[in-house]
Formats: sequence, C-alpha cells, structure tokens
Amino acid sequence: MSTSVPSLEPETAALPRPSGPTLADVLARLSSFTVSDQARQNMASSIRTLSRIVDRPPEYIPIAAPSLRRLLEQASPGALSVSDTRWRNVKSDVRRAIKLTELTTAAIKLDVPLTAEWEAIASLGPSPTSRSMLRRVGRYCSARQISPEGVTDSLIIDYLTYLDANQLSRTPARSVSDLLRVWNRHVATDPSERYSVLAAPDRSRKYALDWRDLPAAFHADVQAYHEACLHPDPLDADARFAVQSSTVKQRDRMLRRIAAAAIGGGVDRNVLQSLSALVDPKRLKPALRFLLARNDDKPNKQLADVLGLVLGIARHWVKAPADQINAIRLLERRFRCQQRGLTAKNKERLRQFTDEKVLRRFIALPDRIIAKAKRQPLHSRSARQVQTALALSLLQIAPIRIGNLVSLDRHRHFKWSRFEGERMLHLVIPGAEVKNDVDLEFPVPRDIAAQLDEYLSTYQPLLANGHPSSLLFPGRNGGPKRDTSLRRQMDKTIRDEAGLVINPHLFRHLAALLFLERHPGHYEEVRRLLGHKSIDTTIQSYAGLETIGAARRYDTIILDLRSEPGDA
Repeated sequence: MSTSVPSLEPETAALPRPSGPTLADVLARLSSFTVSDQARQNMASSIRTLSRIVDRPPEYIPIAAPSLRRLLEQASPGALSVSDTRWRNVKSDVRRAIKLTELTTAAIKLDVPLTAEWEAIASLGPSPTSRSMLRRVGRYCSARQISPEGVTDSLIIDYLTYLDANQLSRTPARSVSDLLRVWNRHVATDPSERYSVLAAPDRSRKYALDWRDLPAAFHADVQAYHEACLHPDPLDADARFAVQSSTVKQRDRMLRRIAAAAIGGGVDRNVLQSLSALVDPKRLKPALRFLLARNDDKPNKQLADVLGLVLGIARHWVKAPADQINAIRLLERRFRCQQRGLTAKNKERLRQFTDEKVLRRFIALPDRIIAKAKRQPLHSRSARQVQTALALSLLQIAPIRIGNLVSLDRHRHFKWSRFEGERMLHLVIPGAEVKNDVDLEFPVPRDIAAQLDEYLSTYQPLLANGHPSSLLFPGRNGGPKRDTSLRRQMDKTIRDEAGLVINPHLFRHLAALLFLERHPGHYEEVRRLLGHKSIDTTIQSYAGLETIGAARRYDTIILDLRSEPGDA
C-alpha cells in the first residue's frame, strides 16, 4: 500500500507511442540473431532490465539514438540497486541487439580499417581514451575517403550529426568537444601546419547578447540601476531595500536576455537607449512573444520572472506612467507562475531515495570515491576525485547553495570551537555572502574534518594550477572554480559511481525530505537548516514531503491490524 512502491505495470496512458521501431521489435527478432544462446539470453535480459529502470514497457522505448539516449541520461539504475557493472553491461547488450536487428542503420559504417595516415594521427593521442577518439573520427573519415589534411569545421559538423543519430553512450556534443581539445592540442600543432585548428560547432539556442552588442547608454542605465539596488539612498522614501550582489548578477543576465529577446522580436536595438525604452509595452510585448515562441508558446517560470523584474523596474526605477504600469501588471498577473511545493522533476529525483539501502549507499559514496582515488597514483585526476568526494560530503552535512560551495575558503569559512570538552570544527558562512542575507553555520563531523585536512594538504595543491590558495575548490586562474564546472563534475561522478541522477541543489530538497520524514511538521527547523528568511518559503516548498513517511506509518498500522486475528 505504500506510495514508495512502484505500480505493477507502468502507466502508459500518458506515454507517446514511438513512431519508429522499439525495443519490442528488437525482442521479437532476437531468435533470428546468429549468436550463441547465452548471448541471446543476455540481450533479452538486458532489454527487460532497461525497461524496468526507465519504467516503461519495451513497446514504448524507441531505438532511435536521440530518443533512447535521452531516456538513458535520465535513468537512475542505482535507485533500483542495479550496480554500475550491470548497468554498463545492460547498455552494451542493448546497443548490440539494436545493431544486429538492422532496424536502424548508420549513415556510414565505422567498422572500416584506418588508413596509414589516420593510424599515425591516432598515435598522437596522449592517452588510450584520446587515441580511441582519434581512431573513431579516423574511421568516419576513412569511410568517406577524407585524409587528416581534409578535416575542416564543416566536416566536424557532419560528424556531430552522425554521432547524434547513432551514439547512445555519451552526449554527442561532449564527445566532439573532447575530440577537438585533443585534436587542437596534439594534432594541429604539427610544424608543417598540414592540419587545421578546429572550432566547436555552435548548436546552442543562446540568444542573449553581450553588453558590447547593446547601446552604451542602455548599459550605463542598467549599471546605474544595479548601483541603486546595491546601495539605496537611506533618505529616499521610495528607495527599496538593498539586494545581494548575487541578485544583481542574476538581474544583469536577465536584462541582457530581455533586451536580446526584444531585438529578436523585431525591435531596433538602437531604440534601446534606456530601461525606460525596454519596459515600454510596445517593446516589451515583442520580447515576450520571442520568449514564448522558444517554449512552444507555453508560459513558464522564466517568463514570470521576466515580468516580475520588469514591473519592479517600471514602478521604482523608471517611474513609468500609470497606464504603462497597469499594462505590465496585467501581463504579470496573466503569466504569474506560483509554484507550490516541489516540481514534478524534483519529486521524481527524490523518489530515488525511498529505498533505505539506496540512501545509505549514497551517504557512503564520498568514502568510496576517496578510497578509490587513494588506490591510484597521486595525480590531478585522483585529486579531482577527492575534490568531488569532499564537495559531496560537505553538501550532505551542510545543504548550501552551489554559489557558496565553490567560494568556500579554509581560513574564512571554517572555525574551531569546543563542544562537551572537545574541539569541533564549524562551517560558518556570513549572511553577507548568502543569497537572502541569512547567517549559516553547520558543525563538521570529525571524519569530514579529517577529509578536509588531507585534501588541503595533499590534493588541493595539485588543482590550484600553481596559485597558492586556501580555497577548497580553486580554479585555474587562482579564483574559485566555476560553479558550472563543479556541478558537472559532481553530476557525472554521482551518475557513474552510484547510478543516480542528482544535482547539487537537490541536496537541499533531500535534506528537507529526510528531516521532515523523521520529524513531521518541524518546518521551523528546516527553515533554519536551509537558511530561508521566511518560514512561508519553507512551508510552500516542502509541504507534503511527509506524505511518504505518513503512508509508511499507516501501512504499519494496517499490517499490524491484519496480523491480529479479528472476530469471525
């Protein structure tokens, strides 16, 4: 009866029927494969296992690479206690089965021999992985009778298209990015300049412009607005409360995007000489239409945030006429996105931890990663593994935001105190550095304090790129590591080592879930743990997280009653 137990049959009513071949078609053809009985059994078992992990029957799982790859990227094998080795074997067997059916055919077969020229190029790779990358693109080019000298940016675009249509194991864009890094560092450095330096294909949907692409007067007005937000005049009756620098950075990005959306919607960029021009409904509406078109004409939180920011600017900075403010207010109300509770995506991610065994393995993950790193030579690669493990350990005990995590400094943020006669390390982040100006403090257990000391003395210097630094997560330029880089590093490690899909911000939701399951209704303590300024924020975000725990306790009651003999 517990809500944590999946249904016996996947819910298929809401699933779209794939237009092309599916894994059900692959299963139907297994008997025709010229392979051993054991191999056939392995492939059938792997297809059934994959179906269980993605929670849909084989006839709803397409074998077209782009669609299947997206399903695999979102899969959480660790949540069903499927080991890393088993998951790799499952994907390998499924790929093999799909290839044997010939229901999908590659545009160019890559099982052609390399030419001597391409063999020489492949040998330039500094590692087995890089040499494998060069051999693969070499086979692609050999099949098209293209020599290494003929590799150009346009060919790389074709190669990316090929990978997108055929590759299951990795994101094609990432594969091409890694290939270009190896090519430009180790192949295009030939003194004869026979090989071109290659540029990464631009397949992004970015539309935001740089400030240098916008009128200087507009940028100056935006900077003046930011300054007024950071340092409001205390004697101005209309002045708003000061905001954090992180809020100003977020607004800066949003205003560039709104301006770019207006231009994308047909507004002449030279008209945008001030924020007053941007928030005028005549120019705001083309921007909104542009943003809606990018989201299939469906409103979303981004649109709501844009209108909230524009309304505030129109009222308090531009002091626009009443009719303009009313027009913007009507739009803001129409597209207002009031998110109560967690999103469906975050609820799905948290559902991975309904199994106590999965949760315990996840909590032990940093120790396993460190043990694995210690078995390897002392190198930047093993140092990065320990760095990731330390980040996971810290987020488990201190669910802070990624921006605060990457900025942690050994001297500034870690303080010693005495507790029950023993020294205790504390992670302390002053409110001035936190998004909502709330001081944060977390005790650091002894084992994680020991991890921290060992990391800073042994591994962190290998990652600081020659810059003496007390930062826990130093970047190559001596400052903090980019949050996107650390996030990607953590996401990949958790997926590879635990088979779970979790990003750094989900640690905050997981902390709330674990606390409220054990202490239902204790929202004030969750507010303090997460550093929310208002308890309303905590309640709106996490009301209902106790449902699973309540259902489990109710199950216990029913099971106890069923186990007791009743009156006949």
